[in-house]
Amino acid sequence: MQDKEVRKLAAVMFTDIEGYSAMVQQNEKGALTKVSSHRQFLEQYTAQFNGKVVQFYGDGSLSIYDSAVDAVYCAIEMQKAYRSGEPVPVRIGIHVGDIVFKDNTVFGDGVNIASRIQSTGIPNSILISHRVQTEIANHPDIRTKSLGEVRLKNISTPIEILAVTNEGLAVPSQRRKIKNLNLLLRYAAIIGLAIVVFWFIKQQLPKTTLQNNFEQESISVPVFANNTGDASLDQIGQMASHWITKELSATPKAHVVSYGSASEMIKLAEIDISSNRGKKQYAALTGAVNIVEAAYYLIGPKLDTLLMAGFFKNLETGDVLDIKLEDVKCTSANPMDCIKAMSDQIKGYWASRDDRMLSAPNYEAYKAYLAARSAWRTNDKEFVFEQLNNAIKLDHKFIDPYFLMLDYFFNEGNNVAAQDTIKAMRKKFTELDDRERNLLDYHTADVEGKNKEAYNYYMKEYAKDSMDMFTNNSAMVLALMYKNDPAKALEFFNEIPFDSLHVEGCSYCAERLALAMWAALESGNMKTADQLAPKLNGALYSRLSYGMMIMYDVWKRDTMHINQLINEAKAKLPKDERWEYLNYLTGRLFLLRGEKSLSLYYAERAIAIYAIDPSKNGRMLARSYYLDDQLEKSLKYYKTSIPLTRREPWLIVAEMGMIYARTGNTTEALKTISKLESMRVDFEYGATEYFQGRIYALLGDKEKAISLLEASLQKGEKFLTWETFTQDPDLLSLKDDPAYKKLIGK
Repeated sequence: MQDKEVRKLAAVMFTDIEGYSAMVQQNEKGALTKVSSHRQFLEQYTAQFNGKVVQFYGDGSLSIYDSAVDAVYCAIEMQKAYRSGEPVPVRIGIHVGDIVFKDNTVFGDGVNIASRIQSTGIPNSILISHRVQTEIANHPDIRTKSLGEVRLKNISTPIEILAVTNEGLAVPSQRRKIKNLNLLLRYAAIIGLAIVVFWFIKQQLPKTTLQNNFEQESISVPVFANNTGDASLDQIGQMASHWITKELSATPKAHVVSYGSASEMIKLAEIDISSNRGKKQYAALTGAVNIVEAAYYLIGPKLDTLLMAGFFKNLETGDVLDIKLEDVKCTSANPMDCIKAMSDQIKGYWASRDDRMLSAPNYEAYKAYLAARSAWRTNDKEFVFEQLNNAIKLDHKFIDPYFLMLDYFFNEGNNVAAQDTIKAMRKKFTELDDRERNLLDYHTADVEGKNKEAYNYYMKEYAKDSMDMFTNNSAMVLALMYKNDPAKALEFFNEIPFDSLHVEGCSYCAERLALAMWAALESGNMKTADQLAPKLNGALYSRLSYGMMIMYDVWKRDTMHINQLINEAKAKLPKDERWEYLNYLTGRLFLLRGEKSLSLYYAERAIAIYAIDPSKNGRMLARSYYLDDQLEKSLKYYKTSIPLTRREPWLIVAEMGMIYARTGNTTEALKTISKLESMRVDFEYGATEYFQGRIYALLGDKEKAISLLEASLQKGEKFLTWETFTQDPDLLSLKDDPAYKKLIGK
């Protein structure tokens, strides 16, 4: 049963630590110590002066007092304590007003005004409203100074703010405020009409409260702040964000920004989400309207109790919403209990009684899963695989590691393991929510080579959170490789304003730019390619990004820059990236552009490199001779330098068949086509049909070639980067054929 709603007149105090986010970046341990001191002295003096702490939130607090005099004396003593020892830069704001007290939560104009007053302060200051001043007028030991009337955001009338000037306290400068006012007056003639028009339109809109729209508005759950002073507990904040977001995502009525999007945007755009400006940036990038802002602490005599506290806040206004969110406590050994309790509260605003309730996973399993997720973009594949296995072993009912394991197997090309994992998941997880079911259907279609189905399933996921970086990048890949729709890939790319992201040191951003460049060049959108080029050129971290920059330079015929890029890649790329391929790639790209002489030039450069060690680079040496039109030498290296049992023997046979076709040896070419039929392997996804079609294209039989290429697409062949269909010089004879153009969607 809910507590009775009580309306009363009270003194409301807000506090916060100025510049907390910057402190964390500079000295996280020191910042956490300051948060601990802030809380310790606040609790001590609030109790001493008969107040009540209503809520802690991150680096701030809300408390109430029956007496304004007590509130101000409390603030003075608190600031003395914060100045002693290692200073804590706290701002305090106090107002007396009408508040509503219900379910251990307070709200009303008194709360909003106190919050606004506090936000105008500076470190070591105490600001009060005129109403507080009238209450303390008979206490001459409390000295104050008027800062004048100030218009506070979302407060209809100006309010006189005063600073307490007792010894040691800081007082904001009036000069700064007057300067801002003069600046406003200077432009008043320009903006006055716009303000009048805006006011008139606003008056015509229906007046609604924040609560009325809350359930329809998009919400985000950023990582909870770790205020325990123990960095080893950082993952609790990540788990809370991830789990609550997951539960909200499974609730049909909730519109939630994904965990990946929340964490990526804060990191990549270097957003200080604790500031009002940062909140507005975050809202613009993610589409979120409200956020859950929360933190957790260690309390109790032995510091073995975890306390988790938070509130809902509107990103545009910065207002704390009048919506109940109670503190939760649990033992520090079982933080998932706190996370689940907090999640149940938050989800309750959207969930219906028919919604499936999820059981929280094992804490150690969650840690392993998040460790794998954090290491996902590194090259430490063994660590990722090990952590995912640990997570599944520790909690076999936790579905998230299974999905990430599917992505791992896909990236490794281990389709057998992916198929086995899907079978195990369908058997183990019989009650999936709509989103989980759709993702599993996507992975199933993907493993089965049903590219169009996989694309359509993924678009459902994309529609739920197009601003999530991982989801958005994947959608770009699918549009390019599964649909051959570069215009759609650019549309996805433009969903997230790239100028808002800081790409320095961000390999993921470079991959995103590379995909966009591919899409721009494939669609013939040179204006976009020209805009992307300087950005991509400044973010080269992989063979993919170097290759796409070279692709642009091939279109521009800039061989000087191409050579610079190849030399740079040789020095920068790790050994397993194989920079040597870039010479071969450049020759191939020039051939696609009809630049035969330049194609031969780069083919010869590739030959010079690969010929140094033919036993190691046999296939690439053979391919380079093929590109250089030295077909007999190419065939020689295919036959003598590469054992046919070494790697993908059908691939070697297929490439030899293309040489037979180009040299007019029709008999051997047709024998190769038949031989490929007998060499089929599992999960080849139409590769046999593709190479058979390629050989027929070289033989001049367009009809059979197109028929087989169509069959390859139906079986799962993709539009691979620099390899197939529009990227394959051996299919140039088909490019103007209407049937072929229809096949590839041109």
